[in-house]
Amino acid sequence: MTMQIFMESIAAIFTLQNMLFMFVAIVFGMMAGALPGFTATMAVALMVPFTFTMSPVSGLITIGALYCATIFGGSFSAILLNTPGTPSSIGTCFDGYPMARQGRGKEAIYTATIGSGVGGVVGTFGLILFAVPLARAALRFGPPEFFWVAIFGLTIISSISEESLLKGIAAGFIGILISMIGIAPVGGDMRFDFGMVSFQGGVEIVSVLIGFFCIPEIFRMAMDPSASYSEVNSVQHEKGALKRAFNNVIGHPLASLRASILGLIIGILPGAGGNIANLIAYNEAKRASKHPETFGHGEPQGVVATEVSNNAVVEGAMVPLLALGIPGSPPAAIIYGALLLQGLSPGPQLFTRNASLVYAFMLSFFVANILMTIVGFFAGKGMYKAVIKVPIRILIPTILFLTVLGSYAIRNNPMDVIIMFVSGIVGYILKDLGFNTGAFVLGLILGPIAERGFVQGLLMGNNVSMTTPWIILFTRPLSIALIVLSAFSAAWPFIRAAFRKKKGGATIVAAALGKTEAPGAKKLNTDYVGGAIILAITAIFFFQIKEWSRYATMAPKSVLFILALFGLALLIKGRLKPEMITTTFTKLSKSLVLVLVVGLLWVFLLDKIGFLVTSFIAFFTIMFAFHPKKGAARIIGAAAVAVGVIAALYLVFVKFLLVSLPTGILI
Repeated sequence: MTMQIFMESIAAIFTLQNMLFMFVAIVFGMMAGALPGFTATMAVALMVPFTFTMSPVSGLITIGALYCATIFGGSFSAILLNTPGTPSSIGTCFDGYPMARQGRGKEAIYTATIGSGVGGVVGTFGLILFAVPLARAALRFGPPEFFWVAIFGLTIISSISEESLLKGIAAGFIGILISMIGIAPVGGDMRFDFGMVSFQGGVEIVSVLIGFFCIPEIFRMAMDPSASYSEVNSVQHEKGALKRAFNNVIGHPLASLRASILGLIIGILPGAGGNIANLIAYNEAKRASKHPETFGHGEPQGVVATEVSNNAVVEGAMVPLLALGIPGSPPAAIIYGALLLQGLSPGPQLFTRNASLVYAFMLSFFVANILMTIVGFFAGKGMYKAVIKVPIRILIPTILFLTVLGSYAIRNNPMDVIIMFVSGIVGYILKDLGFNTGAFVLGLILGPIAERGFVQGLLMGNNVSMTTPWIILFTRPLSIALIVLSAFSAAWPFIRAAFRKKKGGATIVAAALGKTEAPGAKKLNTDYVGGAIILAITAIFFFQIKEWSRYATMAPKSVLFILALFGLALLIKGRLKPEMITTTFTKLSKSLVLVLVVGLLWVFLLDKIGFLVTSFIAFFTIMFAFHPKKGAARIIGAAAVAVGVIAALYLVFVKFLLVSLPTGILI
């Protein structure tokens, strides 16, 4: 990039019109990202038609700013509601939500905001300096390498499930099994559809994410609807929150740089994306920490790792797009289409024929991330104050309404809403039994990547050896490097535990984070229950196996065999060394039963009776049941809140975001 091109690019960015476009795109992107189920891909797709009348530079700058802000916006709902607004914010839930529950929500949001800005700026440096060589390096990744990348990601389970490794690995394999519902990645066979047309398209991952992370928190709130949002007084934690947030990110430069580089590299790999990057970065942050036991209990470095990495992914995804014409993520694929509509052809020639334009686009990420950070401070602070001031009795139906609306908006499929709520019930029970829901999500995300890489790798291996095609998975240089990394990642928790034991056992921090239980509380042998559930799932899926092709059958049979072994192992462990836990799902309160029944009726009837009618009835019922007043004031108050919230969110989704809603015999 010459000085002349640099000055032309800067002049193109810093016009009043383009700065205004970026600001509007950032506000819209944050709002879209914070809405559960409304992904970055949907936001970018909605924005593309508005860029038709813009100049090429204005259109690209606007879309780029929107992409950054949408990924960042997912952290708001992850921290405040334990619901990843976008799949890239999964890891943010692990520590962001506990921080909010501890009254440190403002610190968590500020940390995510600064971390997102830092990740975006570092990612932009990588995009500008190394776009072409990094893109060429990414082309060396074939199916065998992607298989080992997925395996490397799955080894994170050993880190996040140290409390019960057996259950964590089992949860991961259940996630892999669920990801196999639908069309096989190689062969096109229809698998595990249970005779239902709705399952032929597979399980929508965002719906499952919303269910697994958000619905259990709604149930927890329903156990005591008169409680406050925060477990402690949040006022005492608000003072100095911004200073602590700066120290969390800027005070740990190596951690922030590590997460940025991981995000950039993973973003470059086509098909990987922020949902993998933030989990791998989270694992690496935990592994490098002196106090890994604090992760998952409100550790700011967990938020830093995930938010820095998933925002660096945005710029990483632009590397293969601009340099080679290969989109690195679904939103990048839409940007590819936007470039073509502007008469531009992504690839090496783009840097020679339209140098000023492409460098203006890349440099605009600097400005967008800085502007996003500034706006994020005010938006995040406002959202946090709004959430902690809203009574739990209003939060419960409002969040439930958002989960229903967001799950339907993804594919306009009522079955996605049912899957979301049922996933939430399953997630609530599994979490109560000691299973790690994060491990399940890892399996759900990485399962298809691992299976596709494995099967396609075997097909490639047939050209090497017809008798031992699997040898190709172990002989390529990059595969060998990833195998070593995977082995080290899987073994690291055991190595660390051995060192800690040698030094004299657990730390004071670990002891402080131990679970406290009421004296005399009745405990359940969760190994017996968990093992029985796993064997039941295995049996249900096993009897669904049909006459599929060889490559479509290979992975499901292997996963079912491993799951059966884990189920038996848990039953044996329950006999020899049981894990006794005080569960909550076995002692249902009236308020929890009400939310459960209303939720089930809502998701099953919304496309038959009508979305607005069922939403109002469900919202009003919950509000009426939990309202502190009596008589007419109770009825009027519940109805007023129900109408106000539903009308506001209806206008946002239907009129502004252009989401169609189901209609039944009514509206």
